Amino acid sequence: MLLSRGRFESAMPTKLRFMYDKNRIKMPTNITLDYILSKVSEYDIYSHYIGDFKVGMIYNSPFRKDKNPSFGVYYSKRTRQLLFKDHGTGECGNVVKFVSLYTGLTSYNDILNDIVNKLKITSKTKLDSSKQYIPSTETVIGVVRQDFTQTDIDYWAQFNISLDTLKKYDVFSIKYYLCNGIVKGVYKNENPMYAYKVYNNFKIYRPLGDKYTKWRNNLTEMDIQGFKQLPDSGDILFITKSMKDVMCLHEMGYSAISPSSESTFIPNVVLEDLKKRFKRIIVLFDRDIAGCRNTIKIRNKYKVNAFFINKKFKAKDISDAIKLNDFNTIKKWLDEEVNKERNR
Repeated sequence: MLLSRGRFESAMPTKLRFMYDKNRIKMPTNITLDYILSKVSEYDIYSHYIGDFKVGMIYNSPFRKDKNPSFGVYYSKRTRQLLFKDHGTGECGNVVKFVSLYTGLTSYNDILNDIVNKLKITSKTKLDSSKQYIPSTETVIGVVRQDFTQTDIDYWAQFNISLDTLKKYDVFSIKYYLCNGIVKGVYKNENPMYAYKVYNNFKIYRPLGDKYTKWRNNLTEMDIQGFKQLPDSGDILFITKSMKDVMCLHEMGYSAISPSSESTFIPNVVLEDLKKRFKRIIVLFDRDIAGCRNTIKIRNKYKVNAFFINKKFKAKDISDAIKLNDFNTIKKWLDEEVNKERNR
């Protein structure tokens, strides 16, 4: 008795049935890393296990509980690979080692099979060239944080800046920082180091560094220091030249912001919005040649008020004035200057 075509196929042994299935997707018997990377990118693999990330940035380690973010993926110019490093443990390597540590698998073939299965790689999978990592020309800064040391507490206390204020303004003590995955600076008690986080970018500050190592940042013109911490509206807003001065003014009860660097100013579109939010905007730049020149230019162009630290304090900015005199004396002087502005 002849079977119908459908019954014939279902009755066939599995092995024979696959022979006649033209649409069946066949995988190579020996999967290699090169084969996998012809189908998906290294970024695809990392991001499947840990979620979207930015190459060169530092995140909480996926391998352990990580109080201070210390894990990053970076591009190696030497090997032309995306490599990972856990700065907390020293573990580092390529994407295969990453998957091994993440999953606990130790067999090389098991690791590759896990990647294939998790990313659902088949012979029909095509590499999306738009997801291939292309080394960026921008500077990506990552930081490895640490708890504030006594050295840090003593340093900031000179300016009457508290730990609460440091935390409010996303200022961290850091073990070291990286530029595009390469360690560039390490914390020392005799040369401490801090990171100002402004949105997703960083400014690195080494107060005792020389002119070549004191600052490093990847801030853009729109990364305005202190802007995120501003109230919706207020009476007085100071525009000063540094995050340190912003924090000193906050300790005195005043809102303040600072441009991303001394060579830039607040973008006009932002400044116009701030004029609607605050009754008075006052520029308080350094009492030096550059500060005076910039203040005159800004005051004339943007029609804002400005003044400088009084000469009698023998300081060029608000933070140095506090350090060289005392907090209450400087606050009293500033309050008097602000009242003069209010009465004009």
